[in-house]
Amino acid sequence: MRSTVVWLSITVTMFIALAGCAGQPAVQAELEKEFTLAVGQSAVVAGDDLSIKFVEVISDSRCPDDAICIWLGEVSCLIDVTHNGATQSKVLTQPGLSAPVTTDYGRFDILFDVQPYPEAGKEIKSSEYRLHLTVSRQPVLSGGILATFDVVGEQYRIFITNEETIEQVFALQRGESQANIPSGGLVAGQVAYNRPWSWHIDPEDIHMAEMTIELCDGTPSLVEADLDYWLNTVHRFCPWGAKLIDVQDYR
Repeated sequence: MRSTVVWLSITVTMFIALAGCAGQPAVQAELEKEFTLAVGQSAVVAGDDLSIKFVEVISDSRCPDDAICIWLGEVSCLIDVTHNGATQSKVLTQPGLSAPVTTDYGRFDILFDVQPYPEAGKEIKSSEYRLHLTVSRQPVLSGGILATFDVVGEQYRIFITNEETIEQVFALQRGESQANIPSGGLVAGQVAYNRPWSWHIDPEDIHMAEMTIELCDGTPSLVEADLDYWLNTVHRFCPWGAKLIDVQDYR
């Protein structure tokens, strides 16, 4: 009898906990504006028949910001995205100690950031996680390719219209080239395809190189933190550790 009562108590407790998550009111979100979800919570994006649910945190191996690690780790979250009545699951993965990451879903870009960040000796409960999201429509591009690069866990995108450079990028993607460094002229101003950065690369002033003599190596966040210096003194951005991770052809 005692075991039956204990099991019933546990079952009721779990049901209440799950009901509490499921019962959270949906967030009313807008394109281009950040919103925040707790685990189990959903958001409805106005005017686009789009909703996003933060299902769970799959794993979190991020190196605490007050610790020394040989690997920065990463955090992975599962979301359900419903658009025009069809629902698909998507895993969002963010490297440790990185800026917000952009992924795509159909014709939408999703900028995301998982908080809080781990601290040594402190466990993060599932109920404490928050997923910060900004959804935007993908820009209407034509006459070039959109290349996404990863630089030490940070991503940035370049729209390339120069045909010679386009061929270099595709050769790199096919494994036929070692020219993996995108060297391009910096331009002030945010463009939709390169969020969250407030700068972009000149689509006509970009080439791929195996090595550069210019002192323009860095990360996107380093450029962002001292943008005036990069624009007026360095002029170019050529991250030596860049890795090509995606190419979309808009020609």
